[in-house]
Amino acid sequence: MLRIFIYLFPVIINYILGGVFFISAQRFSESGAGAVLITGTMAMWALVYSFVSLLIGRVVNEKNAPGIIISGAVVLTLVSLAFVSLPRLGLVYLWVALTGVGSALYCTPFQVFMKSFERRGSSGGIVYATAMYTAAWSAGMAIGPFIFALLPWRLAFYLNAALSACLVLGVLLVQKLRPEPGQGAAGAPEPEPEPSASHPQTDYSAYPDYAWLGWIGAGLGSVTISFVRTLEPKLAFDLGIAKAHAGCILALVSLMQVLWALLLIRSRLWMYRAGLALWAGLAGLLGCLLFAFAKTLPLLYLAAVLYGSYSSFFFFTLVFFALVHSSKSSRYLSINEAVVGIAGISGAILGGLIAAFSSTNATFIFAALIILLATLHRYAAMRKNPAPLSLPKKTA
Repeated sequence: MLRIFIYLFPVIINYILGGVFFISAQRFSESGAGAVLITGTMAMWALVYSFVSLLIGRVVNEKNAPGIIISGAVVLTLVSLAFVSLPRLGLVYLWVALTGVGSALYCTPFQVFMKSFERRGSSGGIVYATAMYTAAWSAGMAIGPFIFALLPWRLAFYLNAALSACLVLGVLLVQKLRPEPGQGAAGAPEPEPEPSASHPQTDYSAYPDYAWLGWIGAGLGSVTISFVRTLEPKLAFDLGIAKAHAGCILALVSLMQVLWALLLIRSRLWMYRAGLALWAGLAGLLGCLLFAFAKTLPLLYLAAVLYGSYSSFFFFTLVFFALVHSSKSSRYLSINEAVVGIAGISGAILGGLIAAFSSTNATFIFAALIILLATLHRYAAMRKNPAPLSLPKKTA
């Protein structure tokens, strides 16, 4: 039961982040600010987030991970209250930067914490952990813009503060209820887990180490998703689309990530298939072209469906390829977060500049080109160093 309960944590954190990203861009859009100032909010978050993530990656382990998560939740509680008590638009960048500190203190430690719940490090459980984690954080990222689009933003930040405080209590509760390693819930020795449909034991040792492909694919993908998250509110505002719909379109991108993660939770090989990378890339390319040229609400929702399918692919494989090689996973996870952070900085600044000197449409066209190049690179690399066609069962 605790293995399921812990996935409420990424829902909470990413609900907070999704709301902060959306409302920061929305408030600057409504003030008439330029595109660079709008997208710069995510650049500020990503700059702080990537730097702190690299520092955390040097010290985090299974023993200290819960305490670091709690410190991150405390920071986010205080920052959420600061957004309300000192709401001046000029201070938003400071609060976004501190949000980056709080989220970095959570993210890599949580993935280490999450992996420690997989029985005896079973490789088969990595797919389950990756799928659950992807679905959980994506659900939070979907709920954030939706809630902030519907509620007065001050009330939504009070809710952020309350949920951050609940996260502290949740981590403490898990630590209290969690049995010692190797012990069952009643203190008895934990038996060797039997393979099952929901938790098969499999061996990926013969498979290539594709962590670097995850970093390149998710790095370039994160550049494009920073375009979507920061400029979609401006796009909707320019087209005269209501704030509620703007939030729902962003929410749908993340909901597609939830859907695909849950559909693929029992799969074992798709992340190594070059052909599926082409299909995912095609969906992302079409989604960005629709964001660039669509003028009607239904087409913008379709753009969210297509692009969300693509973002699900590169985020899922990023986490899976980092977790599947146990001896390297802590270092790989910290690199993951730094890559996402650096890409967020680059994407936010680049997207703002393109939109400022050309148009928002041009930014999404450029995103489509990035996706095309990233997809062709991954396809060529996987064809050059292919994975085995079948997955051997783990032997005792």
